[in-house]
Amino acid sequence: MRNFWKIIVLVFCFALFGGKAFAADVKMSIEPKLISMLDRAILKVTYTDVDGDAITIPQVDGLNIEYQGPARSYRMVNFKTTSTVTHSYLVTPKKVGDFTIGPVTASFKGGEKELSTNLKVIQASEDEQATDISELMFSEIVSEREAPHVSEPFELTLQVFIRDGIQTTGGFNIIGGTPEQGLDGEIEWKLVNKGRTERDGTIFTVYTAKATVKTITAGTFNFQPQVQLNVVVPRQDRRSYPGDPFFGDLWGRQETRRIILDCNALEVKVRPVPMVGRPDTFTGGIGLFSFDASVGPESVMAGEPVTIQMRIVGRGNLTQITPPHIPESDDYKLYEVRSVQTDQPNEVRFEQVLIPKSEAVTNIPPITFSYFNTKTSDFRTIEKGPFPLTVAPMPQQTAQVISAAPTLMQQETQILGRDIVYLKPAPNKWIYQDDIPWYRTGLARTFALVPVALLILLSGFAARRNRLSNNVALARRQKAPGAARKQVQLAEQAIRKQDAAAYYEALWNALAEYFGHRLNLAPGEISLQPVAQAFEPEREALETLFSKVEQRRYGIQSGDTSKDEMKQLLRELTDVLKKCERVKLK
Repeated sequence: MRNFWKIIVLVFCFALFGGKAFAADVKMSIEPKLISMLDRAILKVTYTDVDGDAITIPQVDGLNIEYQGPARSYRMVNFKTTSTVTHSYLVTPKKVGDFTIGPVTASFKGGEKELSTNLKVIQASEDEQATDISELMFSEIVSEREAPHVSEPFELTLQVFIRDGIQTTGGFNIIGGTPEQGLDGEIEWKLVNKGRTERDGTIFTVYTAKATVKTITAGTFNFQPQVQLNVVVPRQDRRSYPGDPFFGDLWGRQETRRIILDCNALEVKVRPVPMVGRPDTFTGGIGLFSFDASVGPESVMAGEPVTIQMRIVGRGNLTQITPPHIPESDDYKLYEVRSVQTDQPNEVRFEQVLIPKSEAVTNIPPITFSYFNTKTSDFRTIEKGPFPLTVAPMPQQTAQVISAAPTLMQQETQILGRDIVYLKPAPNKWIYQDDIPWYRTGLARTFALVPVALLILLSGFAARRNRLSNNVALARRQKAPGAARKQVQLAEQAIRKQDAAAYYEALWNALAEYFGHRLNLAPGEISLQPVAQAFEPEREALETLFSKVEQRRYGIQSGDTSKDEMKQLLRELTDVLKKCERVKLK
């Protein structure tokens, strides 16, 4: 019997250590090999019995190829162990046709190999006429100004066209495509309109977004942002024959596919503000402005303050305009100009205090405002004043001395003796009728109520504990905010460590634990559908949030792992959870 177990151990060791196949190899494959424009394929580079790094796939016109990550596996067949390292790439088509990916060389320990594979893209079954994804969805960007000047705000308009009948979810994201230098701040896009239009006999749903841009230098600026959106398509059946163009999910289920839309390249030439003809009173204003000034009060005495109010209204670089200059004089004193807060978005206000020194001041000199007119491309000057001012001399005042009242002599009282003898000695402390005993004071009464208050608190705590122990749904409901808050803290730690995997895992756990406790769901029951049904007012925000977190968590969408992007997504999650916390469930 002992020999039998020795043989078993030897066979196992041989299978584990001596039976490993050393047929090192690398292969490239793509699945499925036939897809429509609204489908995607997975490209795999697989190393067998050898470690290998991911390779850079060359760009293919009409295809978008994104690296997803590695995976390792082991398999034992006939007492031989085989290991594989697989690097996956997501392939998204942009047009129909036959495509060749590669050739590309993969190097590994022991050699190298040239790899390539083929992919065929056919028309989507939903649209028999479109042969390019840009015929179904595309974006366009334009500028309201062909050649603006430095510091002059100009508006960019981005329109996203989606062919009628194509279903999307979660809105869309505008990413990158802006100059790295020369802009005054980051571009913030705002969705301003959604409508329908017709182009070449085809109806499109049009989303319009706008952004205001301002440059700090002259030169040529190129804009070509990427528009990413999720398209709803029938889910592919992984068990169907990959060469069949009509394969799909027999149950009619759907999934989302991330699409990157084509966008035209916009070139904007920014001109400098000329030096020729620039007046000395130019204070940096670039745009179209009006200027007004007022003085008050108009009649004062010497030494009293006069307030000068200046107001500039218009469209341009209002925040960069310095206040107009008032000439200095020995006849009056000028204080520093201060900016005055205003509720109007297209105006700035300034105030300056002037104090006349004598009645010789009869007016305040003209105030001049000069700016560069971007419409006529020249300098304009607006002058207000002079402002008449009546100054009266300061009245002469006579000094008066006020004498202090004489002090009264205090009479000294002398006790000569006692003429009354009391039968009882005087008490150490007199008690008056108005005195309140200590046990009737407010403090004593407050202390008397403390045991009653403690009894009420303990009774309420016990009742609450019994209610929570008998009502699991209510107990989980109260745990939801705290559970989500803990995961948010883990996500913040992951941001500081730049750990993208831990960050997205923490975001998903925050969603899962919050909605799991809030809706009393088991861990396997948490998905977008029951959550969106329960929180119908926040359906759109939840769809966007779940889509971003799930796709980036599983590597379907790489996303931007910068700190700013991670902080922005975390803010979106906390905002959505706060809004859901205010929703009353039925």
